[in-house]
Amino acid sequence: MSKEGMVTLLKDALQLEIEGWLFYLGVTCTLPKGAVQDVFIYLTEQEEKHRKYISKELDHVLAGGTLDITELAALKETTHDEVLADAVRSATDLSQHEASAIHTGMLLERNSWEFYHAAAEKATQPDEATMYRQLEEWEKLHLHLLEKAYDLLKERIWAENRFAPF
Repeated sequence: MSKEGMVTLLKDALQLEIEGWLFYLGVTCTLPKGAVQDVFIYLTEQEEKHRKYISKELDHVLAGGTLDITELAALKETTHDEVLADAVRSATDLSQHEASAIHTGMLLERNSWEFYHAAAEKATQPDEATMYRQLEEWEKLHLHLLEKAYDLLKERIWAENRFAPF
């Protein structure tokens, strides 16, 4: 891929991470204190780490350098899907607001996952492909975390409102 193509992908990736960070930052302030809010704080922090990393790599490329994927290992994430699922199971005051926040997060993460998957396919340099594949995996972790919680919360809302799931 040309340098211009790589720069364009990095700029698009940076924009995705900024949008995710801003969404999670904003919604965190509207959630009641507790485990669900803590997971959104975690997601905010992860998006910020991704943003900083991509911004640094974009600067390297714009300055005529190459990607440096050595810092990817330092960004390693762990999944918190059970923490969020437990929070949904145990909380007594979750509402449609939390469901909406989780669902919107799912849409953002799915979009990022698809973007990074396509970017890895377009990459022509091994380090570039590795970087996008790793970012894709992290977005997939975020998506699965949110999907699991959303399914639990949706079932609770349906039960509370006496909706049949069919």
